[in-house]
Amino acid sequence: METMHSIDLFGLEKERLREASIHAMEGCQSALEIPGCANSFEGLVAMLDQLFASEVDWVERQRAILGMLRGLKLSSKEITKYVDWQGDSPYTRNLVASDGKNYSLLVLCWKPGRESRIHNHPCQGCFVRVLCGSLVETLYSVHPEIDEIREITARVANAGSVSFMNDDLGLHKIGAENNACGAVSLHLYTPPFSSCKVWSSSGQGQLANFQEGLVEFSDHASDMPYPSNDIEAEYYI
Repeated sequence: METMHSIDLFGLEKERLREASIHAMEGCQSALEIPGCANSFEGLVAMLDQLFASEVDWVERQRAILGMLRGLKLSSKEITKYVDWQGDSPYTRNLVASDGKNYSLLVLCWKPGRESRIHNHPCQGCFVRVLCGSLVETLYSVHPEIDEIREITARVANAGSVSFMNDDLGLHKIGAENNACGAVSLHLYTPPFSSCKVWSSSGQGQLANFQEGLVEFSDHASDMPYPSNDIEAEYYI
């Protein structure tokens, strides 16, 4: 009998658990005394530095980060400090801050209808807050026994939404909806990483067919130029 993979029940269950985990953590009061909600990138960075200086376990840290991103209140003027649409690349990655050890915080600017490739996260986790516009996140489960990457679902995340992803939950790709506006999102990676695995497509025989992608970004502090389109194939989220 032919096996039907149009609906990945295992993957859908993992996605359900991911959403349930995020909602549960958002509903819990953090034991950490990190006051208030940030209304600037500088304020958020100060809160993150305080968090990573605290002796807490991963679950408590994850809960605190989700709370910080959910409560973030940035004005349009504040967001535009790190908005950069230069070049022909599908999206830009603009460094806000990194302590070089525990986290890196970036603003990503997505051109309409453009997206990342499928990729993993060689870190504890990636947190995303949509700042402007809407993003489409496509989730994938991995099946090493048959060398397959299987699409689970795609969902739209509007401004204000917060999500979390790591390799225990599978793979994903992110892109802006195909409208005139594009999108801007804030990404927190903990800890920072310099490369990840990327895939051009899903399906059977694709899991082993990955490339090592460099994680590049523009650094406003050092005025480092954004990577040219010539190396677009080597840089991914």
